[in-house]
Amino acid sequence: MSRSIERFELLLAELSSIVSSMDEVRFMSKPSPEKWSKLEILGHLCDSAANNHLRFTQILTTDEPVRIEGYAQGEWVKRHGYQHHYRREELLLLWNQLNVWILNVLRSAAESDWAKPCVLGDGTSLTLDELFEDYVRHAEHHLGQIREIR
Repeated sequence: MSRSIERFELLLAELSSIVSSMDEVRFMSKPSPEKWSKLEILGHLCDSAANNHLRFTQILTTDEPVRIEGYAQGEWVKRHGYQHHYRREELLLLWNQLNVWILNVLRSAAESDWAKPCVLGDGTSLTLDELFEDYVRHAEHHLGQIREIR
């Protein structure tokens, strides 16, 4: 099992605690019109979880290297309308549920599955373990943005 799973479980708890306790005005505030609010960052983390759940599941269910394509992250946040159509509690619940979904599928992985390859859009090859580690680092980066005091 990937060592990143334990680290990610701690991150889930930490993000939930920070988001739940944060002042609503601060959480909704956009630093500038083109920058995401903390609510939109949380929405982006939901988009990322949905995309990565599919990637992880595809890698685990095939013997062929899976090709991983990117997605228009800013456009996804805009199209979902996180700033205007969702409450913090809704997105936090969704993010937690999506990540429990990810953790459950990854816990089913055999030790050999962690070495399964995938290929990024630029041709770079990664293992499932490396892809999940990148996912955890991405979530940690955005947790830092949410935690940041403006």
